[in-house]
Parts: sequence; C-alpha cells; structure tokens
Amino acid sequence: DKADESAIRVYDYVQENCQTDSRNYFILNKKSSAYPALKAKYGKGIIPKYSLRHYLSIFNASYFISSELSNHVLNDRLYIDHLRERIMSVPLVFLQHGIMFAKPVDNPMAFGFHKDKNQYNIYKSVISSELEAGEFYKMKYDREDLILTGLATFDHAKLVDGADKIAFMPTYRYWEEGLIYTNRIEETSYYRVLIKIIKSFEEAGLLDRLLIVPHNKFSQYVYQNLPQYKHIISDNPSEALKVSKVFITDYSSAIYDAQYRGAYPIFYWEEKDYLIRQYKAIPPVNEENAPGPIAYNTQELIRIVKHAIENQYVVEDEYKEKYLKINSFNDNQNTKRITDFLKEHQII
Repeated sequence: DKADESAIRVYDYVQENCQTDSRNYFILNKKSSAYPALKAKYGKGIIPKYSLRHYLSIFNASYFISSELSNHVLNDRLYIDHLRERIMSVPLVFLQHGIMFAKPVDNPMAFGFHKDKNQYNIYKSVISSELEAGEFYKMKYDREDLILTGLATFDHAKLVDGADKIAFMPTYRYWEEGLIYTNRIEETSYYRVLIKIIKSFEEAGLLDRLLIVPHNKFSQYVYQNLPQYKHIISDNPSEALKVSKVFITDYSSAIYDAQYRGAYPIFYWEEKDYLIRQYKAIPPVNEENAPGPIAYNTQELIRIVKHAIENQYVVEDEYKEKYLKINSFNDNQNTKRITDFLKEHQII
C-alpha cells in the first residue's frame, strides 16, 4: 500500500544499478500516492495490487524480498489454502522494518516469528549488529540465517530542514486491542499515557512542539477520541520521523530510526514494570545499553527535553557509543550490501 520502506529502496537500487538475469517486480496499490511516479518510471515492473498479474507473480516467484513477512505479499489473513501454501513455501529475504532490539522477542505474542514455530520460509533476515543477532538466537535462528548489512531504509533516513517537533510514540499494546476496537479507548493505559504526556507538555509551555504519534493500529481511534488535540496528532510515523528533532518512546524500535536521522532520543519508562508484566518477558534495551537518557516520570522527561533543546540536540558521546552497538552502520551503504548479497547468492 506504500512505497517508503526497505523493499522499495532495494528495488530502486537493483533497477538503477544492477544488470541481472532475474525479472524483478514491485507490487503496489494503485491508490498509493507513489504509484503514478513509480509506474511511469518502471512500467511493467510495477504490478498493481490485486490484479491478475499480482496473483500470477505469487506463483511465478522464486523469492520474496520484503520488509514484511510473506503473508503480506497479498493480505494479512488468507483463507484460500492453495494460495496460502504457495505464499508460505516461497523463500523470503526479510528486510525488516525496524531494528529488533526494543520489545522482547520472547514474549508470547512474538512466538509466531520464532524459527521453530513460524510457518514462513524465511531464507535470510537482515540485521544491523551482532547485538541484534542475539535477539534472533533467542528465537532459535542460526548465524547463517542472518545477513549483517543494516536496514536499506536507513540509507534514506533524514530530517527535513527546520525539523523541530518533539515526537512521542508509545509502543503497541496488543492486550488493549479489544478495548480500543470497541470504542473504550479511554479505559486503556495507552490513552492515559497520551493524556499524561499532553498535559505535562501543556504545563511546560511546549505543547506547540509536541507531536503525538500513535501506533498505526490505534491512530484512527486516538484521533477520534482527542478532537481538541487533532493538530498535534500524526497518523503517519514515516512523516513524523522526518520532522522530529526529539524522539520519545517506551519500547518502540522507531527510536533507532529517529536517532540515525539526527534526533535526540529519550526513553520514557514510567510504566516499565507494567509493560514488562504485560509482555511476560524482559525487553533487551535496558538501563545499561539504552542509547539515550531515561526518564521515569514526566518531571524528568520535561527536564531532559529542555536539556536537549538548550544543547541544540547534541547527543552525548556515551549514547552514540551505545547506539553503534545496536546499529553498526552509518555509511548509507546498507542497500548496496543487501544487493551485493542478493547477487552473490544468485537471488537476482
């Protein structure tokens, strides 16, 4: 439905820089704002979503190369056995859409991705550091299942000129889906933490700088239930990252994307114990390795935000060093490394 993550970066690079024997296609919804330009540029290389060619491409594919798991090549849930079996059998080069070093991978809701439990034919997964590789080992993957290249999307990760927003992006809380989808969002901890942050920034005179970035699955409901704050709510995390000079989260991996762009990272862990109880597992990012300052209440949070502003958003050296252990690459050559691997293994 969109063309703004690693898959389109790899496709662009292959089309523009590589001579290959393979036939490479990118599937995109005609309603996407990127569709006209990409269709004009690549012609038949762009396949309209849900077209006959889309279905044929699934049965013709030797590999899937995607930022998402294989089922997303068509739909999130699929009940046509023959088609589902085909999707599950095609080898996937998993580009990831974030560094897997935030929420715990050993929580029960993540078991579907564990190597010994998932039904996908994951041939290789992109990682950004040996530290991140440790998270895959917890899920029974071997080193040979991983390619250390960095995320392709990071090669294009930048802040826009004049970026000055302070983004707050609490992570997805799957256990509150039922309440949110039945219009009982005000009963959730997700809603309460948003209100708490908004009020704190309002009292500090920083509300005009604040940008609330709800998780995609919750954004519509947040927007509907906070009409008085619509002007500070973003329903597009990709766009929010471009304008945010400070990025605050509890356990969203988007903070690593923000830091790569040049944003000042802050971890807000007032609800840390509650989140760990709900995850039923301990997150890998902690007090020792977090690549940014930690706030345990809103008073500390506002103090750190003001410190970042006063110091022109310069990230301290200790946090830079910790960040490089989580994301080892800063040369904007991730896409080339991925493509070199694809060529070397005759995938393209």
